[in-house]
Amino acid sequence: MEKMNFSKTGYFLLLLLLFLVVLPFLAACAGKPGELPADRTLSETAELIERRGSMPDAMNDLIELERSGGFAPGLGLAESRLREDAGDYAGAVLAVFKELSWAYSLGAADVSGETIRQGLEKLLEPESPFEAAAREEIAAAVRAILAFFDGRYIEAEKNLFQLYGKDDEADSFSRFMLLVCALENGTAGREEKSMYGAIRARYMGFPEYWYRYARSEHGAGTIEMGGYTDAAAAYAERCINLAPAGPYAADCRIILAKTMGLNAEDAPVLKTRFEIETEISQAVNQRNPELLSSLLSLVALPDNPSTLYASGAMRALAGENLFRLWFASEAEKARGRLAERLLYISRG
Repeated sequence: MEKMNFSKTGYFLLLLLLFLVVLPFLAACAGKPGELPADRTLSETAELIERRGSMPDAMNDLIELERSGGFAPGLGLAESRLREDAGDYAGAVLAVFKELSWAYSLGAADVSGETIRQGLEKLLEPESPFEAAAREEIAAAVRAILAFFDGRYIEAEKNLFQLYGKDDEADSFSRFMLLVCALENGTAGREEKSMYGAIRARYMGFPEYWYRYARSEHGAGTIEMGGYTDAAAAYAERCINLAPAGPYAADCRIILAKTMGLNAEDAPVLKTRFEIETEISQAVNQRNPELLSSLLSLVALPDNPSTLYASGAMRALAGENLFRLWFASEAEKARGRLAERLLYISRG
């Protein structure tokens, strides 16, 4: 098996990715929903990198790994290095951005929007060790990606298409970005929306995929999904469940609030069914009703599916004296709608 030799360019990109992204991402994302186990990911990524002498085979393996198990930390790094060796610098930069995007989307520690910007702009520095042709290709890719990240979707779509429009990989990250541009620009027709749905398998664990889906579908129809009458609610829930503290969760809670007839101001206390069930299970398993305190603000909201679900789940606990007494005690301290709901809950 041929061992790879780091090029000067490859060494620079590798250091950039390792110190700004991969290490905090690996630490923060271990065991996240939708991710492959870290040990399997790292071993298979290492194997891919070792096979760099056979670029098409290694890339095909990497693509199938993502499709079968979802993206996992380090796969963007592997792809970037493979593409660099093949002289595809625009593709290598995009793979770096893919790694950054997953880290950011999942709320990984130390990966902020500013981190992403600094990492990409690092590639534009005059002293970066790139030859002229490579520097031009890298700069074009960075400009297109920054336009996308900044929400300048018309500009981004044009530049991304020039660089990656000939990519025949139907569910590649460049295809994802181009479809997002169409969704955000309002130019996506039936074909683009169908294509966005068709790439779902590769992006099931990517919160941004569901966030963009929720934005595009909000108010678009009355598809019955997950108990709600708006498909956007189901997509928003998936985004929140994957990364409840991630950068897209707050907007998705607002989408949820609007689909439930609530105001945006109510959104911060809304919870998904998965979040409600998790908190209920923790309270039961630890025999600690105080762990339900975070649900009280939700219970105090006007009628909506999330509040009704939480109230029903809590009422089911009132058959046990430990929880019934706590509900009754909280009802005595509460006022208005919350007091009424807690009295109802405490009766079991």
